[in-house]
Amino acid sequence: MQSNGEIWGGALPDDVVVEILSRLPPKPFFRSKCVSKTWLALSSPASRLNKHLQPTLRGFFWETRFQSGFTNISGGIDEVDATLSALPYHAVHDRCQIMDCCNGLLLVKCWFGCPTIEHMYVYNPATRKHIFIELLPPLSPKETFYGENFSLAFQPQDQSQFHVVCFRHSHNQNVCSNIFFTFSSNSGKWRQGENLECDLHVAYTPKPIFLDGKLHLRTEAHKVVSVDPKNNTSVVTNFDFLGLAKDDISEIGQSQGLLHFMSLNEFHMMSIWVPKTIHPQNWILKHQLSLDGMLFVSPWYWNLTLHPEKDVLFVHLGNGRILSIELQTAKSNEICVFSDRLCSTFWLYMPCFLV
Repeated sequence: MQSNGEIWGGALPDDVVVEILSRLPPKPFFRSKCVSKTWLALSSPASRLNKHLQPTLRGFFWETRFQSGFTNISGGIDEVDATLSALPYHAVHDRCQIMDCCNGLLLVKCWFGCPTIEHMYVYNPATRKHIFIELLPPLSPKETFYGENFSLAFQPQDQSQFHVVCFRHSHNQNVCSNIFFTFSSNSGKWRQGENLECDLHVAYTPKPIFLDGKLHLRTEAHKVVSVDPKNNTSVVTNFDFLGLAKDDISEIGQSQGLLHFMSLNEFHMMSIWVPKTIHPQNWILKHQLSLDGMLFVSPWYWNLTLHPEKDVLFVHLGNGRILSIELQTAKSNEICVFSDRLCSTFWLYMPCFLV
């Protein structure tokens, strides 16, 4: 039995140190890594056993046109930096906007000063650590800007890196440009990807899903574009084979390790499909339920998100309220009301204490 866990002039066996570290709450756990080099090395296996460090649903980050916020639904002590106060220049920022949330990390863009200066960060509100992201090069004077969508790709199992993906839509002398770019934290640089179809518009408030190394984003025509940020390649899947009507509302989600495709028709019938095989057109219907009795505002203002581990759908009704709906029974429950009823989008938040 190895005994390298020296402390207070004595020694503790390594397995005892791992046992101790695996029982500590987040703050004492990370402080203990400073005790010695041995404890620092043993913190890695201990983190995988520590239930306090495992991803659990804590609440929702949300975004409006004017502010960002966080709503805690766990009932425990809220140690999340909901105001993003640890970001550099926080006191002088005129506005910080959450652009995406992925596995415990936030993608945040901030503006301040006159003329306006933009900063972009990947920020961990649990550990209050951040990384500065280089901004994309500006368009040439001949190009007309139409819009950008930024998404974050991060897996806690691969702590060595993350990616940011940007879709930029512009025109140059009536020639369409619809290009995506990928930023790697390893290189610190942006790479230009493929020029996509001009009519392939990523949704205004997309809910990107990062799963199995691919970043999936819904477009405005029942299509999903899947980007491999490491290889800088993309694949487009058209879900019209599901028999969707043009006016059906669609969304994607992730639950229990599978990509889900959701649609809501004019009769407020919700259908949810999952892939049966890796073939792009081999999907099966997993759930179908009526949301008619839950309709309080137009479904065009709804935001839909799946619970990552359970058959539960979260629906933001556009009036500040969030319902949780059990997909097996269609039982619904109001779980929170945002302080800002004009919330335009929200993200499930599960803290990541490992980076």
